[in-house]
Amino acid sequence: MATQLTVPNSISDPVTRRQNRYTIPSTVSLIKMSKRMEEIHQVHGILVKTGLIQEIAAVNALIEFCAVSSNDLKYAQSVYRTTDDPSLFTKNLMLRCHSQSEYPPSALSFYTQLLNEGFQLNRFAFSFLAQACTRSQLDSEGKQIHAHILKSGELDSYLASSIISMYSGLGDLHSARQAFELSRGVIASWNAIIDGYAKMGEVDGAKKLLQEMPQRSLMSWTALITGYVHSGRYRDALDCFRSMQKDGVRPDERTLVSVLPSVSRLGTLSLGTWIHSYVENSGMEMNVFLRSAMIDMYAKCGSINKALELFESMEPSSRNVVTWNAILGGLAMHGRGLEALEMFQEMLRNKVKPTDVTFVGVLRACSHVGMVDEGVKYFEEMKEVHGIKPTMELYGCMVDLLGRAGRLEEAERLVRSMKERTGLEALKALLSACKVHGNVEIGERIGLELIDLTSHDSSCYVLLANLYAQAGRWEDVKSVRKLMRERGLRKIAGCSSIELNHEVHEFHAGDMTHPFIKEIYTKLDEVRQRLEEEGYTPDTTQVLADIGEEEKETALYRHSEKLAIAFGLINTKPASTIHIIKNLRVCPDCHAATKIISKIYNREIIVRDQNRFHHFKNGLCSCMDYW
Repeated sequence: MATQLTVPNSISDPVTRRQNRYTIPSTVSLIKMSKRMEEIHQVHGILVKTGLIQEIAAVNALIEFCAVSSNDLKYAQSVYRTTDDPSLFTKNLMLRCHSQSEYPPSALSFYTQLLNEGFQLNRFAFSFLAQACTRSQLDSEGKQIHAHILKSGELDSYLASSIISMYSGLGDLHSARQAFELSRGVIASWNAIIDGYAKMGEVDGAKKLLQEMPQRSLMSWTALITGYVHSGRYRDALDCFRSMQKDGVRPDERTLVSVLPSVSRLGTLSLGTWIHSYVENSGMEMNVFLRSAMIDMYAKCGSINKALELFESMEPSSRNVVTWNAILGGLAMHGRGLEALEMFQEMLRNKVKPTDVTFVGVLRACSHVGMVDEGVKYFEEMKEVHGIKPTMELYGCMVDLLGRAGRLEEAERLVRSMKERTGLEALKALLSACKVHGNVEIGERIGLELIDLTSHDSSCYVLLANLYAQAGRWEDVKSVRKLMRERGLRKIAGCSSIELNHEVHEFHAGDMTHPFIKEIYTKLDEVRQRLEEEGYTPDTTQVLADIGEEEKETALYRHSEKLAIAFGLINTKPASTIHIIKNLRVCPDCHAATKIISKIYNREIIVRDQNRFHHFKNGLCSCMDYW
């Protein structure tokens, strides 16, 4: 409960003035304890009533709250304008408010005003101006600020790193490198240049700099890990994380938040579990960002119940929208659509404002359980009730929802109604649905349109070729494949992976490169025989090639997920769960075979494909054959 301040009747007598001096720490403390602007307004009222509004400590606390917590520039300006004698610190705080506001260039206008008043900027002021230039992408103004810094003689290690970060943020790595070369002896400058290279996607350059660094810091390691993740180099991110530990550098919350997306993407559950144990055993505070990343990791690594356990252990008031999105999306991915939608309602009851990411989870939840009409309703509510404009991803979710249910004409009308005619994800979702439902008329139209819009995306060609192959139009298949060759495109190979003893083993269709490939194929022959004994017949319609039936059956048995499952059966304990990660959609034949394998070998087999999780157990799949 907030401290109750005694408001004096008058501030004119010496006794009252003495009391007011002692209330300054109390009011400043109240401001720092405040979490909402409503609370700040109450404290501000006390300051006005007591005559303490001119006390610079209170003024600074109010403006600092606006800069750090609320981003309310207008309120900060109103406080500043009523201050008779703002200090240097106050002016720096106002520059910070401007630089972090929705309109960062206002910091430069305020800077000009201060110069006209004879104000001499210090290093903190210059750092805020550099931030403003970065956020607004003001190249020439950034160079002017750099010149002012050099002229002022304020350049030190702190400002040097700010200038390096500014140039990197402006996409000018050449100038960033020049600024760095003038301050090589400072760790902060190394951190800034490595971070700049990583953010620009120049991760190999960032790695080279890290290797040259006299004393590698946690910040630089974290910057490189983050750069690898943003560049999609997830294995490199994990290797970097391990190298950091070998270097004797202990990760902090920010490092773990940076590396966990790689764990999620690769499905390396054992590493994710190790990170969780490390946090608990080290006494590290698991803040909302780390906890949200951990929930997302468990969900994407196949342990949705662990994700739920972690979510439920949080105080409802401590969950932010990222936390809710992580658990909602996880439930949707695991086919637990009804639970996901109930979680969404609970989120609204907790007065957490949903985002477009929230509705991606909601629509996918509806899609994975076939709740088409409910999905349409949520899509309309998203626009009309929550005021969220549909993104290309959301349109893609809607097309996927309608397409899975076979409502292809309706899905095409939605695509045509989009203001953005280049909604590639929506078009690809529709083409994929046409392939599933065998609708060549709409599929051909959409496929040709996609190839025209994106000549470099091989998946569009493959989908169209598969549609033609399914219809027996082999000449058209040859034409599409010829076009791919002419444009230098290759089909993305199906790949399945399984983690064993902290090592990820990858398999491709027909793989002959794994060290234990002989044992794997021997096991696969055994699996094949037992499947046939159960009455299983390979679905050769899934082999979209103009070859004989026997060759088709052999090709099906060598699919990457079957190789990974055979490897798992050999190397894991009886009755234990097998986790498989597949980079593409599971084909119907592998889906049917895996159901039977789970029954024959008494195993739960959890497969994460391109779209969702499949939990195979006792001859059934959690998707109920709707995927």
